[in-house]
Amino acid sequence: MLASPLTLLRRLPPTVRVLIAGALVNRIGGFIGPYLAIVLRREFHLSPFQLGLLLTCYGAGSLVSILVGGVVADRLGRRLALLVSLFGGGALACAMGFAPSTRAFIPLLVLFGFVADLYRPAASSIIGDLLPPAQRAVGFAGLRTAINLGFAVGMAVGGVLADWSWRAMFVGDGVTTILYGLIVYFFVPETRPAASEAAERPPLARNESASGNSPWRDPVCLQLALVSFAFALAFHTNVTALPLTITVTAGYPAPVYGCLVGLNGLLIVMFEISATDALRRFRRLRVAALGMLLVAVGYGVTGFVMHWAWFLLTVVLWTAGEILSAPQKLAFIADWAPAESRGRHLSLIQATWSLATAVNPIVFLPLYARLGERAFWPLVALVALPGCLLLLHLDTLDAPRLSIGASSNPSPRRGEGLGEG
Repeated sequence: MLASPLTLLRRLPPTVRVLIAGALVNRIGGFIGPYLAIVLRREFHLSPFQLGLLLTCYGAGSLVSILVGGVVADRLGRRLALLVSLFGGGALACAMGFAPSTRAFIPLLVLFGFVADLYRPAASSIIGDLLPPAQRAVGFAGLRTAINLGFAVGMAVGGVLADWSWRAMFVGDGVTTILYGLIVYFFVPETRPAASEAAERPPLARNESASGNSPWRDPVCLQLALVSFAFALAFHTNVTALPLTITVTAGYPAPVYGCLVGLNGLLIVMFEISATDALRRFRRLRVAALGMLLVAVGYGVTGFVMHWAWFLLTVVLWTAGEILSAPQKLAFIADWAPAESRGRHLSLIQATWSLATAVNPIVFLPLYARLGERAFWPLVALVALPGCLLLLHLDTLDAPRLSIGASSNPSPRRGEGLGEG
């Protein structure tokens, strides 16, 4: 029987619960991202080329922001990264709401893109710092659940605000972001491990850390980043090609697409925390590999039947894959990374989602137009399937005591358990 998500959240340390609650508040007010293109087109009358260029700059800023956020979290502290991002991003969002002209608005938006996501690696690092290996996946599941629930509510509220007053929408986003910053300021202490922690490691782990603090020189992190990129590249098809399949090829109205894809967030909110806890006795990267397989199958069979019930089945499949895969990959890399570079390792994995968001429409939409429904969707499956094998390979580096069911063990060090199945 699945445990209640609220019961599982109550078992987490108070700081983690506060962080998750703050993330929920922040995402409920996360209006800018989903409605940015509408505002830029409708209120500022940008041409399609100008709109695309500005959105690309905004997306590039987000990618850089995540990577820089990992560095700041490791070198200057999790708390500082959170406060700079939340107070800075909130102030910029409010300033955009009062911008008198396009000339004032656009520089603020570009700067906002470089600040708004600095907090993400820091928030994930706090979960890695405070939770033992056995609880980390549940902690990441809790954070993801808050983000998905907040996004669902924010989409509804943001739609009303966008039609009523785009300025109020930006100010509302800024105020909720600042509110998250206040929650961090008053209730979230610094959790960055002291520098002395590295000196207490066994010699092998300390030597590996000295040569591999950078995730860019860590083969395991790079392999997981490749898996994450493939996962996100396939997964992002739900907002590029899937709406065309449902509304154009199958001929359903847009609300049908909205309800089907909206089910993804609902299922995550209902089941991710409980399912992650229930699967603790299984090895986490094998669970993640199964999730990757479900994503591949769910997208791969999408174009076979043009009926809403079939689309519903595929959404359930790839959502189940996301639920199984996402928390386990984050928990693994949080354990694998040296404590002093945990933020940078997590930021690299998180940045692959931003990269996939930018790459997917450029690569997949032309392929979709050329190949058609029957050939395109199996191609999406082929993008995801190799990730299953790579996760199973990485599982051999995950010591048996780091299976999801491990309890109260110290954080693992790289080099332990190599070659063990």
